[in-house]
Amino acid sequence: DSADVAPGNGVCDAGGICTLRAAIQEANAVEGRDQIRFNLPGAGVQTITPASPLPAITDAVVIDGYTQPGAAANTLAVGNNAVLLIEINGTNAGYNVDGLALRASNSIIRGLVINRFRGAGMTVAAANNVIAGNFVGTDPTGAIARPNASDGILVGNFGLSTPAGNNRIGGDVPADRNLLSGNGRNGITLDQVRNTFLYGNYIGTNAAGTAALGNQES
Repeated sequence: DSADVAPGNGVCDAGGICTLRAAIQEANAVEGRDQIRFNLPGAGVQTITPASPLPAITDAVVIDGYTQPGAAANTLAVGNNAVLLIEINGTNAGYNVDGLALRASNSIIRGLVINRFRGAGMTVAAANNVIAGNFVGTDPTGAIARPNASDGILVGNFGLSTPAGNNRIGGDVPADRNLLSGNGRNGITLDQVRNTFLYGNYIGTNAAGTAALGNQES
C-alpha cells in the first residue's frame, strides 16, 4: 500500500506529510508527545500493509485513526457503531512480527483496526498509556475475524527495567470501547504488570456484542 512506501526514512515533507512508518520514526526523533493524524485519499477503509516490521514507538505519541475523514467513534452504550477507516494489515510484515510495539509512556492509540500480524496486534511495555476505540483481530466492520496470530494486546515488561503500569485499555465512555476478538491466542494478556485497568471492552464477541467471535484462548 502506498501509505507504507517512500520516504519511510523518518523524513516528512514540508507540510508534515509522510507514511505511517516515517511518522513513527519522526515522532521517536522529536522529544515530547507528537500526534500522528490521518488524511489518506479515497473513500472507505484505507489499508496500510507494512512490508516489514513497523518501528517500535519509543517517544510519547498520539496515533489517532479517528482523524481520517469520515471516521467516527462509538456512541452506543451497548454495542459498537464506530466507523474505523484506518486498517493496519500485518500480512506482509514478516514472521512472528507484532503490529504496534509501544515502548513509550504517556501515549494514546485510538481509532485503528489492527489485524493479520503473525505476532500480537499490539505490545505495550511502558506506563500511563491509553488504548481506546480500536478493533484488534477483526475486519473494520467488527463482524469477521482477521486474526493476529498471538494476542490482540500483550502488556508486559519485555525485559525492561521499568515495569509497565498504570495503563488503561478501554474506558468508561462508549468511545473508548475496544473490540479484542478473533485473535489466535488471548484478546488481551497481562504478563506480570501492575495497575493495568480494563474498562468497557468487548472481548471475544462481534462489535455489536450479539455473537461470539472468539479469541482462541478466550
